[in-house]
Amino acid sequence: MRVRVQTCLPAIAAVIVGGALLTACNDDSDSSDASSSPSQTTSAAAPSDTSAAPTTSATASSTGGAGNSGSPVAVNKSFDDPVLGEKATVLKYVAGYQPSAAAKSKFSALADEDVVLVDVKVTASSKYYDTFGADSFYLTGMSNGIDQASTTILDDELKSAGYTPLPDAETGKTTTGWVAFTPDKGDAKKLVLRYKRLAAQANDGMSISAKNFDIPLN
Repeated sequence: MRVRVQTCLPAIAAVIVGGALLTACNDDSDSSDASSSPSQTTSAAAPSDTSAAPTTSATASSTGGAGNSGSPVAVNKSFDDPVLGEKATVLKYVAGYQPSAAAKSKFSALADEDVVLVDVKVTASSKYYDTFGADSFYLTGMSNGIDQASTTILDDELKSAGYTPLPDAETGKTTTGWVAFTPDKGDAKKLVLRYKRLAAQANDGMSISAKNFDIPLN
């Protein structure tokens, strides 16, 4: 998650993402990418721009344990955000995870939802003070056009089943784990994992534009 240190205005927030301070902007317009590091950064509301094809990666998959689910499907595709310096590799995904009866009893909405698990390796920016984790990812391709945010409601169960949830990566660090999504049954026809880079404004006037990085899963 982004580390929020102060709120300037209802629509403007300050977040430490690195050595410089950026003020978040609720602006989905396409600003030019920053080329040098400000002293602290902030993130803004959800972006609208999307990037095209990610690069493929030879990174080896981590091992997900046997769970009550479909078979993992290898992906091994990566993206690299040259502005913030964050990187991620999608190792594999499971489109048919079946929660336990106890989980369905505790979370009744699961009866009407699918569970999609995505195994990712992430590296947080070393240019900015930042954390990079599950809440930066969305599942897109929904028939209703709405990006599906990740969820942590099944983290305990997934850990027990051998699908270790993705830990947050701190500045410059790398972690690997699973991110869970619960789209409505039959809603996701084409699965695409989306990383959202939030728009930010540096204290020296430089701006970082919002941008999405998409990796097709199927």
